[in-house]
Amino acid sequence: MRRPVVAILVALLSLASLAMFGGCGGNKNKDTAKQYMKEADILYDEVETGWKELQDKQADLAGKAMQGDYAAFSGEAGDALRKEFEDALQGLSAKLDETKAAYAKINELDGVPDYQEYASKMIEVVGLNKEMIAAAQSLITEITNAFAAMAQGQEIDLMALLSGSEGFKTIGELQGKIEAAKKEADKIKKDKKLEQ
Repeated sequence: MRRPVVAILVALLSLASLAMFGGCGGNKNKDTAKQYMKEADILYDEVETGWKELQDKQADLAGKAMQGDYAAFSGEAGDALRKEFEDALQGLSAKLDETKAAYAKINELDGVPDYQEYASKMIEVVGLNKEMIAAAQSLITEITNAFAAMAQGQEIDLMALLSGSEGFKTIGELQGKIEAAKKEADKIKKDKKLEQ
C-alpha cells in the first residue's frame, strides 16, 4: 500500500516541477519581445529626432520669411530647399517603415500579450506619423508655391495662407493624435512594467 502512495507522491511532485519550470519557455519569448521593443523604440526615437530637426529648420525659414527674406524660397535656392525637405520626409518615411516592421516582429511572438498590446499601439503611432508626412508634403508644395509668388512680387498674406491651409490644419490634428496615442503606449509600457 505504501508503494502506490509513494509513486503517486513522486508523480505529483514531478508534475508540480513541470508546472513550475515549464513556464520558462515563455520567458524566452518575453526576453525576445523585450529586445524587439527596445530596438523598435530606438528607431522611433530616431523618427522623433528627425521631426524635431525638420521643425527647427522650418522655424528658421519662417523667421526669414516673416522678415521679408524670400531669397531662400525662389529660383535654385527654392528648388534646393524643397528637395531638402522632400528628402528629409522620404528619410522619415523609410525610418517609419523600418520602425513598423520592428514592432510587428513582437506581434509574431506567442505568449507576450502585454508587449503585443504596446507594439500594436506603437504601430498606430507610426501610421499617424505616415499620415503626417503626406500632409507635410502637401503643405511644402503649397508654401513653396506661395513663397515663389512672393519672390516674384505678388502680394500674399502669409498668415492667412497658413491659417487657411488644410495641410497646416491636418498636421496640427495629427500631431495631437500622435501625442495622445504615444501617451497611451507609454502608459501601457509603464503599467505593465515592460522594461523590467
